[in-house]
Amino acid sequence: MKVKKAIRVAATAAAALALVVGCSGGGGSGDQQQGDQKVIKFAFAPDPVWDLLTDSGELAKWEEENNVKIETSTTWDEFTYFAGGHGDIVSMATQETPVLEAETGIKTVTFGKYNYQRVPMFKRKGDPYKTLADIPKGSKICVSGPTSNTAFWTVLAQQMHNLDYRVGGGDFNLVVNDHFVNPTNLLRGDCEAAAIIPEAAIPQLRKDELELMYDGKLPFQLYKEFAPDSDGKLHVSGNNFVATEKWYDANKDLAAKFVDLWQRGVDMWKEQKAETIRKYPQHFSVESDDDVNYMIDFVSGPNDWFVDKIALEQDWIGNETEIWDLQKQLNPENANYLAPDAPTPRFEAITPQ
Repeated sequence: MKVKKAIRVAATAAAALALVVGCSGGGGSGDQQQGDQKVIKFAFAPDPVWDLLTDSGELAKWEEENNVKIETSTTWDEFTYFAGGHGDIVSMATQETPVLEAETGIKTVTFGKYNYQRVPMFKRKGDPYKTLADIPKGSKICVSGPTSNTAFWTVLAQQMHNLDYRVGGGDFNLVVNDHFVNPTNLLRGDCEAAAIIPEAAIPQLRKDELELMYDGKLPFQLYKEFAPDSDGKLHVSGNNFVATEKWYDANKDLAAKFVDLWQRGVDMWKEQKAETIRKYPQHFSVESDDDVNYMIDFVSGPNDWFVDKIALEQDWIGNETEIWDLQKQLNPENANYLAPDAPTPRFEAITPQ
């Protein structure tokens, strides 16, 4: 269980960091006040919709309307940040929440969805691989980490191909590197395939140096091919809004208002995709006009991974969380394996205010 041990070590390190920050006056999770103003401690990866909300003045307007200040921490590793207890709300994939609860004992509440699992499998142009089943066992595959999108591909590999896909063992040698490094790693032959966020590989896609496997489908488009009870809606989420149970139960009205804020943001994205990509090219790994236009075209159709509605619906929750049953069928050595008695995290359908 080397990967799970690493997760526990990371959680311990994060907890120590949280203690140091708290002792130095930075605070920890739970109710926070600045005078009569509430504070939400929120960890999130760099994000264009957040920049839209900030630069448009919508965030400041929302904070004034609700007498709330959102203190943000920018990180690509929300799992470790939250595991350390330093934060009220983070973004986290559906598959990660029971793993977090099982490994840390932290009780959570998921109360909103934000974007779908979007990390596809890439190959070099001309390579014959259509699916993971075509890649020789023992080959190196570049990934961004043991959880998050790897959890999705772990489940897909088992359900569609009866393959054991995991960091630290299994049928392939999964090599962990940053998303934005992996396109280069793949091109120079350091791995036979790579799971990469699309916006980290737009230049290579446009130049026809890299191609998407699985007929160009992203994970949320593939899930219905093996989902146990497909409801015709899109699944699985790559980023949900997840709070500690303590914070959520004490701040249900504020959680609903938080959902409303992000609904404003995704509405702006849907209306201003091209303008947003041109304004924040750094979030999409694009610089040239050609790359910008390619990115705009890429997300203008069914590949748009941002949800239409932030608030959860009860029937959606039931189908979304069925992936946990699939995780229980994985190899117990996998970081994303769930024991039969694994925690069942709370998912709450709430009405935005």
